[in-house]
Amino acid sequence: MKRLLVLSLLVLGALHLPGQEPAKPDLDAAFLIKPSEVKRSFVQPDSERRLAFGKHQGEFAAWRSRAKEKLTELLQVGTVKPGTVKELRKTTYQGVVIQALVMEIDANLSIPAYLLVPEKPSEAGSAVIALHGHGEVEPCIGLRDDYHRQFALKLAQGGHLVLCPELRGFGVLTDLAADREGFRLDYWNQQAKRVNDRQFTLVTDGFLHGKTLIGETVEDLLRWEEWLAQQHRVKTVHTAGLSYGGDLALIYPVFSNRVERIFASGTFGSFTPIFARCYNAPAHCIPGVLRWLDRADIAGLNAPRPLVVHFGELDRPDKNNYSASYNETVPVAFQELQKIYEAAGARDRVRLIVSPGKRHEMDNEELSAFLQRK
Repeated sequence: MKRLLVLSLLVLGALHLPGQEPAKPDLDAAFLIKPSEVKRSFVQPDSERRLAFGKHQGEFAAWRSRAKEKLTELLQVGTVKPGTVKELRKTTYQGVVIQALVMEIDANLSIPAYLLVPEKPSEAGSAVIALHGHGEVEPCIGLRDDYHRQFALKLAQGGHLVLCPELRGFGVLTDLAADREGFRLDYWNQQAKRVNDRQFTLVTDGFLHGKTLIGETVEDLLRWEEWLAQQHRVKTVHTAGLSYGGDLALIYPVFSNRVERIFASGTFGSFTPIFARCYNAPAHCIPGVLRWLDRADIAGLNAPRPLVVHFGELDRPDKNNYSASYNETVPVAFQELQKIYEAAGARDRVRLIVSPGKRHEMDNEELSAFLQRK
């Protein structure tokens, strides 16, 4: 019986005789599939863009109506009204009165903004909505300097009434569920030290409910615009934004009847490269959009309003720059945008400006000149 047990163990590889090598295991690293044994050049098929202007036969107005209806559906933008706004405090800084405001959206959410009132207003009944990019609103209003180049403060110093809202997912709105113990709806946690501390849960939660971060932010901007009209008798609005704010500067006016001029910096080209090639963050994402429209089509919905697409000459994708800004799809997209404006009888109202020597940053001189141009 003992001899039979030893033989059994030898067969199973659990025991080996002196001087004899043990049997090799059946599973080791050499067995596993190697990168060289699989294909990893995945690319999505070319987008359909069923409602692209280039595929449209007919008048501009008919295309605009259909394309706007589809964009409204994709973003889930609805009719909104401003909530109650209260002023928390105000100060005077470099000749500009800055008011800290909070608007109540509902019982669970309020959103902040800063109103910059110039010492000498240059245009009655008009305001600029200044839209920050990934980061915080404070550098826009002058607390410190970064790639925004304090553009909201500079505009106010130039005589413009400026509203600078803090956008969902940033600053004090980084986590929209921060006051609910055990919950988290975060987006841009710049202090995150672990991967698990930045999971874009605000974006994914919205997708689960058929919402988009960019669509809900558009609704916030419409609320602020209506508040400006009611409280400050604003009849016309100009909008200027950088990076993600540039995206919003192109999209939000599609749903507004007050926006008169648009300056979109550090964003354009196709949606296609901004994730797979430029590794951008998902605030820009509109699920399913490329089945119907691309950025040129969306920007074209603003025709015939004057529109500037702006880039820094050095703002190109590389291993140190993931802004997804001045990439190789920009020239083709701008040509498409020109054709849309031409169909609207306004080819001379759309411009591409590239600032020499600048990177992913606002060009205050070009912005100011554009808003002053009649």
